[in-house]
Amino acid sequence: MNVGTLDAVIRAIVGWFLIHMNTVLKIKMAQPLKIILIILGLILIITAVTRYCGLYTLLNVSTM
Repeated sequence: MNVGTLDAVIRAIVGWFLIHMNTVLKIKMAQPLKIILIILGLILIITAVTRYCGLYTLLNVSTM
């Protein structure tokens, strides 16, 4: 675990917003961009739930 509570909450909110923006709000944008934003949103939510970020490990960062 290298993701602190505040970091996890922010990741979950931003991830939810990225997915919500594409699926519910139906903001007009190119299809590849929609897919990229959904994938980024899912990654943020997964890292928030597991409280582990691989990039933080590579950079030797911890927000705990």
